[in-house]
Amino acid sequence: MSITCNKPKTIRVPMGGLKFAEPPDVLETLLGSCVGIAIWDERSGCGGLAHAVLPDSQGKVASPGKFVDTAVLHLKQQLVEQGASEYSLRAKVAGGSIMFGKGTETIGTRNCEAALHHLKQQNIRVVAEHLGGDKGRVIRFSLKDQSVEVEMGRKIIGVI
Repeated sequence: MSITCNKPKTIRVPMGGLKFAEPPDVLETLLGSCVGIAIWDERSGCGGLAHAVLPDSQGKVASPGKFVDTAVLHLKQQLVEQGASEYSLRAKVAGGSIMFGKGTETIGTRNCEAALHHLKQQNIRVVAEHLGGDKGRVIRFSLKDQSVEVEMGRKIIGVI
């Protein structure tokens, strides 16, 4: 009898990047004013994580993970191409801190608004979010159970 143990790999998503994985792997990124957008297929558990820096690509297509609008569309298209039903896609969103200064029109706030808007526009249901604040965070998206662990100041503060 042979026993295999699929130990999860941790895959780091760089600033402005996006990565895909399947269970039991973990996608991880460090966010400040940027927003992390995790999208997965409920049936297969496969998914992706984008680290979007800016809310709008203004038509640029070279780096789809860098912008919220293109990141959401690219994640959706790639998952559907791999066999996901667009109706079984779900999302969790984190980040968008106000890192420098105060006010309502910060880049973090705009990133949060853009993420929620584009996910709604693509008919992807957001099942959890951890947005805003004034501190950066590390998120770890586990494809094993689709949980997103949120760490702030080297302390795990919750799982969404």
